[in-house]
Amino acid sequence: MMCIECAHPVTSLYTEYSSNNIRLTACPNCNKFADKYIEHDSIIIFIDLVLIKPQVYRHLAFNRLSISPHLHSNVRRIFVLITLFDVYLTWARVEKEALRGGSDATEADKRILQFPVLGQYLFFLVYCLTETIVTHLVLRFFSRFVVDQKPQQARPYEPNTVTIALLISSATKLFPMLMIIWSYDIPAAAKAVGWAVNVSTIEALNIVLMCGRTKACLLMCVAVMARRAVVRLLVWLWVGNEGIGVIRDEWHALRSILGK
Repeated sequence: MMCIECAHPVTSLYTEYSSNNIRLTACPNCNKFADKYIEHDSIIIFIDLVLIKPQVYRHLAFNRLSISPHLHSNVRRIFVLITLFDVYLTWARVEKEALRGGSDATEADKRILQFPVLGQYLFFLVYCLTETIVTHLVLRFFSRFVVDQKPQQARPYEPNTVTIALLISSATKLFPMLMIIWSYDIPAAAKAVGWAVNVSTIEALNIVLMCGRTKACLLMCVAVMARRAVVRLLVWLWVGNEGIGVIRDEWHALRSILGK
């Protein structure tokens, strides 16, 4: 546990006198409440998260979602929710670009859209999962070399803390839910969301690792390059001249089995 204001370690966040009576702990370093968000509603936390306030990132990453060595159940739910929305947004962007013949539409995109609906969904699901997993693995690995391990820090570097910070910084991906109500230009919305997520991720790394924005930017650049390399390999394997033939053969085999 740590103070969300000055990142100083604390032994407790509050003292509980009864089920409805608690007293927040004051930080011995800055004399402010160690974690004011304990008494705040979830909507306030979400708003401050969108505003990229360092205090709310420390609250979630160090005091709320990392109380055990394993990933919190809420973190796993966030991962599933964000992945599903990412699949929808990526699929819609590729489909709209291909239909209107945009410059961003590639030959691989057109081949993907020739697959059956189930094949398209599986591709974009694997695509988005690959992007997320590669980003997390790269950042978890390289973060240990830039984290600021101060002597007074409450605990050593934990890779799960980076994962939590990355997931909560990806909350911006949920904004395309507004497209259900209002019509947006999907490719433009996807690009805007992508840039917003990158900025939030850089700031989240800076807050959690306390490494400075320059190192956080370098970490993000390394993750983006690794992610693009792996994704290009995935696309080549999936829709390349050989890969597309294998997938079609497997699809026809599955249809024949189901037909019997």
